[in-house]
Amino acid sequence: MTVDTHHYRFALVGCGGRGRQLGRYVAGMAEAQLVAVADLAPERLDLARSELGDVACYPDHLSMLAEVRPDVMILSTTGPHHAAITRDATRMGVRGIYCEKPMACSLADADQMIADCTAAGTVLVIGHQRRWMKPILQVREALRAGVIGRLTHGYVYWPSGRVGSNGTHFFDAIAFMIDSQPVEVVGRLVPGIDTARIEDHPVYRERLTSDPGAMGFITYSNGVRLALDCLSNVMLPNAYTFCGTKGWLTLCEAGWTIDHRARDEEARSIPRAWLPLERRELPALTPDTPGEAEREGYRELIRCIETGARPTSSGEDGRAALETIVAFHLSSAAGMRPVTLPLPPEARDVVLTIH
Repeated sequence: MTVDTHHYRFALVGCGGRGRQLGRYVAGMAEAQLVAVADLAPERLDLARSELGDVACYPDHLSMLAEVRPDVMILSTTGPHHAAITRDATRMGVRGIYCEKPMACSLADADQMIADCTAAGTVLVIGHQRRWMKPILQVREALRAGVIGRLTHGYVYWPSGRVGSNGTHFFDAIAFMIDSQPVEVVGRLVPGIDTARIEDHPVYRERLTSDPGAMGFITYSNGVRLALDCLSNVMLPNAYTFCGTKGWLTLCEAGWTIDHRARDEEARSIPRAWLPLERRELPALTPDTPGEAEREGYRELIRCIETGARPTSSGEDGRAALETIVAFHLSSAAGMRPVTLPLPPEARDVVLTIH
């Protein structure tokens, strides 16, 4: 069914670099128009005026919401402010919220956001844009089609550490691609930069001090086990390897390349595990166009407002990624003790630093 969407009025809260980028992505959409922006910093509002065209600028989100009454709010402040601004938006009749990552810095805040949006009938979409990226969707469909058989285990790594800021994207993408959520986490966090192995970098040293790198293992409800490494000395671009009973598939996000090895029949006994694999060709991945995934997120949010459908990247999905991050912190603090998910109620009050 084709939904007859009208012109939706978008407003942006948070005009930092990423916020202005999200604002620019509204341009060219037939369904939407960016009409207003808000930020506490005058210099950021000046940049928004120069980059985003004819938009009304406000020194705070409350005055903007009261005067503009937007249909959709793009929320791009830092994570600690998301819950309070979401509550204000739902009370002022905003119909949809596109929340940039991190969803929140505590599970308590994430729960409040979900509850407030549910009570008000506001659609909450979390900006984990890999869920709308065509290469990610292609790999998800290939895994579901059984190109490597039944999934058993895998490996993911990314550079620049930050199990919170980066991990929220990758944990969400993995759960989406394998269609399963974590049930156990074992992890170790390592803050800062290992200058004995790589060169120092003042910006990343500061970021990794509060949001460390990590190594460990995640077990999912479907039985898949995943090893993780995002320590500071990982010097390769983001990549995922998924292994199954017929073969393996590696996806590298740099250039969106894929390597697939498999055999014709599944191995269901240990002796058959030694059977060799052959390189197999999969259809070439469709390159990711900057901004298109975010625009698809906006379009989907509008469709959900119109139809009542559940978003592909819901508040519950965002909370699940945050819960995985919290579990890594808890496991590391306990000496790499396995942590079972869902986490106990007291974990809701753990507050993390995530940019």
